[in-house]
Amino acid sequence: MIKMTFENVLIAEDHEVANLSLRLTLQDLHVARYDHAYYCDLALSMIRKAIQETRPYDLLVTDLYFEIDGTAKQRPDGYELILSARALQPALKVIVFSAESRTLVIRKLFDELGIDGFVRKARGDAQELKIAIKHISEHRKHYPREYRSQQDNLHDFTDYDKTIIKLIAGGRAQKEIPAFLEALQIKPSGLSSIEKRLNLIKTAMGFTNNEQLVVFCREMGLI
Repeated sequence: MIKMTFENVLIAEDHEVANLSLRLTLQDLHVARYDHAYYCDLALSMIRKAIQETRPYDLLVTDLYFEIDGTAKQRPDGYELILSARALQPALKVIVFSAESRTLVIRKLFDELGIDGFVRKARGDAQELKIAIKHISEHRKHYPREYRSQQDNLHDFTDYDKTIIKLIAGGRAQKEIPAFLEALQIKPSGLSSIEKRLNLIKTAMGFTNNEQLVVFCREMGLI
């Protein structure tokens, strides 16, 4: 049994079958309270009301795309819902549950919106959602299987890479790393070699600074 720390969850999903599946999954996890909404605007209203009543939601599970039925003015997608929800409740945990498979879109959700997890609608998604909730309850990010595989293929992290990144994660400045590598008898230990290696990794992964690289490696369990 997965230990569950979320007690008040909101589902935003406009497809009835998927909505029901999500509720059944939360039942399996013995979530104390869960609500659901078929529209983004309704979900946002429920988040606002829950805050006012001092029973804020711990977790929002939302689709990314919603159909517009023309009955009312609606926020067009989960992207806007997440932005608005986080404006109201910055600490709200968010899982996107979507059929979206494009790596760039998924990465944007993590990098720009800071979502906590993404579960792709596919075979086995109920179990994947349970794992995602477990990871997030442990203060970890949850990436979809396909995304993890694609990210791993962007760069093959060596023991040398991991050692350098661990040192940076531990607060060492790049100029201090050569001395540590020399003490560990790891080569190449020159500052120029270290900088070239870090730049190679960041270019391959699409990162612009060491902080992004450290966060990624931590979340992927590489360090």
